Order: sequence, then structure tokens, then C-alpha cells
Amino acid sequence: MKRLIVVSLLLLIGVAVAQTERERVRAELVKTDGLLAEVKPIVEGARIEEARQLFTWAVSLQQSAWSSFQRRLHGRARDLTLRARERARQAKLAAGINPDKVREEVRRTRDAEAEFGPIIARANDPRANELWKMAQTEQRTAEDHLAAGRYGYALKFTMAAREHGKAALAVVRGRVGIERVKKELDRTDALIEKARARLGQVADKRATEVLNKAVELQRQARQAFTENRPLAALRLTLAARDLLLRAWEAGRAGVTSELVEQALAENDGLISEWAGEIRASGNASAAKLLEQGIKHQETARELFGQQRLKPALAECHTARRLLKRAVEMVQTQDAPR
Repeated sequence: MKRLIVVSLLLLIGVAVAQTERERVRAELVKTDGLLAEVKPIVEGARIEEARQLFTWAVSLQQSAWSSFQRRLHGRARDLTLRARERARQAKLAAGINPDKVREEVRRTRDAEAEFGPIIARANDPRANELWKMAQTEQRTAEDHLAAGRYGYALKFTMAAREHGKAALAVVRGRVGIERVKKELDRTDALIEKARARLGQVADKRATEVLNKAVELQRQARQAFTENRPLAALRLTLAARDLLLRAWEAGRAGVTSELVEQALAENDGLISEWAGEIRASGNASAAKLLEQGIKHQETARELFGQQRLKPALAECHTARRLLKRAVEMVQTQDAPR
């Protein structure tokens, strides 16, 4: 008798638990019905095919969910109604998308990839290549979705492509940036030797003092590079180069063609070495400084052609300040120690 009572109690508990579970699933189904009712007029008003397809999908899943519920397949009913709810949310988002804005985002990624591509290809870094391949695949998928009017998917894939493209460029910049800093250090070393040779016969105390300061800054730059601090090394070596130009200027009675030519060549080197990376960095401020620097460099060259040496040198100095700042902005952090 006692055993029968225990079995009966267990059966009653089981029935109660099943009933509670059934009511919980029913509540989820009703919740999804409410969301579908809310989203339906939004989708119909938007007239976005992708939103319509997602909403149709959501309705179909919800019908299957109710069917499973009626057959007492509560776990399956819950799974289906949650999936229906997610599709309904996606339909609502798709209905709110502006197709023109999506086209613009896809175009922006396309333009960015055209700019990043040559830089990444030249570097031929395995990790960067892997990220770049992902970016290209995602962008092709975005283009396909855009052509088919699936704007939500197009936006999703083009933004993913852009992020992977930026990540690939960051990998390349991390390696190539260090190599470029080394090139700048080597260039400054060569200019120091050149300055020593040219100023060796000049008995000008001021020029000698400035040259010595440049040598000391270059020593500090080399030390920073050894310590894996490329940004500090870059700033120090470019500052040393500024002092070298001042030393040459101090060692002459006035502004000479040779001095202006050297200043122009220095700026040309910075533009040639860094313009591509600055433009591809996505840093609008750095890109603006680069273009301003190039304009001043062009003005300096025009003035030099007219043999107006003093204003030409002044334009060179302005151009170099702008170019240096742009370079430093894209070489924004030191490598980890």
C-alpha cells in the first residue's frame, strides 16, 4: 500500500512538471506570435524583398512550432519558435535598411581593398595573406548579395570584409613599419656622413654644435630601435635629420641651390616611402597632412625653379613638418617588448 502511494505521488508530480513545461512553451509561442504581428506591417511597408523572405521564413518556422506543440513535442516546439523569433527580428532589421547606404558601404570597401591590395601583396606575409583572402571572399559575397537585393547580408559581409582587410593591413604595417623605420635610420646615417664631409672644411662653431646634436639624436634613435621602440626611433631620427639641414644652413653664408636641393630631396624621400601607407591607413587626419605637405613641396619646387631660394627653403621646412606629423600618426605605437 505504501509503495502504491509513492508511485501515485510520483505520477502526479510528473504530470504537474509536464503541465508546467507545456505552459512555458505555450508562453514562448505566444510571445513569438506577438512579435510576428508587430513586424508584419513594418515588412509590408518597407517593400524590401530580403525582409519579406526572412519574415516568410519566420512564419513558416512558427507554424511548425505550433504543430510540434500540438503533438506534445515541447522541446522541438521551443527550438522552432525561438528560431522563428530570431528570423522575425532579422526581418525587422532588414526592413529598416537603406539600400543606398548599403551600396555606399560596399563601394567604400571595394575602394579600400583596391588601396590595401598592392601593399599586402608586396609584403607577402602568411598571416596577412590569410586575412586578405577572407576579406576578398567576404566582399565577393557582399557584392553577390547586393546584386540580388539582399541588403542586410550585403552589409554584414562587406563590413566583415573591411575589418579583415584592415586586420591584414595592420599585420603588414607592424612588420613593414619596422622595416621602414630601419630604412629611415640608415638614411640618416648616410646623411650624417655626408654632412661631416661637407662641414669638415667649414670653421663654423654653430654648424658643428648642431651637427653634434644631430649625431646624438641619431644615437638615441638607434638605441630606441634596439629596444624595440620603433615610433621613438622614428621621431628621433627625423629630428636628427632636421638638425642636419640646419647644420648645413648654418655652415653657409646664405641659402644656396645645393641646400634647397637637399631639402627637396629629403621631402621627396618621405613622400615616396610613406604616402602609400598613409593613404591606406584610413587615418583622415594623417591623409590631410600628407596632401598639405605635398602641396607645400610642389610650391617649394616651383619657387626653386624660379631661383627664389629663400622662400623655396621655407616651403620645404613647412612641407617637412607636415609630412613628419603624418608619418608619426600612422606609426602610432611601439612594438611590444
